[in-house]
Amino acid sequence: MQITDSDCRQLVTHVAASDVSYRPGIDVNGNAVAPADLNAQPQINVPEVISIPVTIDLATNLGIETPFLARPTVGEVQINRDGRVTFNGQPIGGHAQQELAKRCQQIGVTN
Repeated sequence: MQITDSDCRQLVTHVAASDVSYRPGIDVNGNAVAPADLNAQPQINVPEVISIPVTIDLATNLGIETPFLARPTVGEVQINRDGRVTFNGQPIGGHAQQELAKRCQQIGVTN
């Protein structure tokens, strides 16, 4: 059996010398330094689901001048932390995504 240098490199785990390992509060010359998070802000907790209401401006799309907003919600897009996206509870992707874009174009929504 032969083991090549390449095989050995894959088998051996690299261990950094202690003089190159990160040490918080110490610079490369061993001197104390201020920590990088001097004015650390609290972490933002991202919700499990982000909901985006989908509305249409009826007055503008119908050419009606009105003193009030007429923007009914026609649906809701939800983006889950795991990346799933739904519109009114139905998955968006592939054909569904194309159909949603087509319907948005039909009602005059542009980007």
